Amino acid sequence: MHIERSVPDSPSTIRRVRLWTEFVVLYIIVPAAVAVLLQPVRAQTLLGRFGIHLNLDTGLPRGLFVFPVLVGSFVFLAVVLRRDPTFENRELWDWGAFKRDLKRILLVFALCAPTILGAAWMMEHVFHMLPKGGFLRLPRELPILMLMISILYPWLSAYPQEVTHRVFFFHRYEPIIGNGVFAFVLNVLVFSWLHVPMWNWVALVMTIPAGVLFAWTYLRTRSALASGFEHAIYGIWTFATGLGWFVFTGNANVS
Repeated sequence: MHIERSVPDSPSTIRRVRLWTEFVVLYIIVPAAVAVLLQPVRAQTLLGRFGIHLNLDTGLPRGLFVFPVLVGSFVFLAVVLRRDPTFENRELWDWGAFKRDLKRILLVFALCAPTILGAAWMMEHVFHMLPKGGFLRLPRELPILMLMISILYPWLSAYPQEVTHRVFFFHRYEPIIGNGVFAFVLNVLVFSWLHVPMWNWVALVMTIPAGVLFAWTYLRTRSALASGFEHAIYGIWTFATGLGWFVFTGNANVS
């Protein structure tokens, strides 16, 4: 895999400050804010340990703070990319690059899927971190819901995340983070942090290897379709095995 590309001329100090500020807001503060709005009581308890006492409960439905934010961010950042004259629009799709990498994506998935399945079994039967019966619960007990996830997840979650956290990230911030190992590691970390609204360490940990895989695919192909497809098949499989319980916002209270 060749990650290295020529780095644009060094930006001015003002632009560097602006880009870093934007980066922190988009990739660190926004997920943290969603986590607070999704579980205000937990956030208040956490802040209380540091002597900060605030009422963070807005009284609004928690569903307002997840997919609307994700989809809204996706639409806004996609428009920003399309209006950027230095951006190659084909990276938002690139069917050719997707087809060339499809065999590798499916092969790696075939090798990883049994491990994910085994991890889900252990989470219920060994570590008792999944609810009883959580292993393979959706395909066994809720096949219609599993079907709906399989249809909607790729377009409402996986692909938007690849645009916001892969395409926009690597293009927009290349002037300040480069295009090498530091950029790659930072991308994996912010992808993990994206899942902080789930309020459990399992979500943060298991999205690290996922972030490595998806970032690697995107940088190989420069195709959001390729990384989005890969993200989708792993996400659907994760929900099918039962591990999706850790990344479902309705369960954002896992200790």
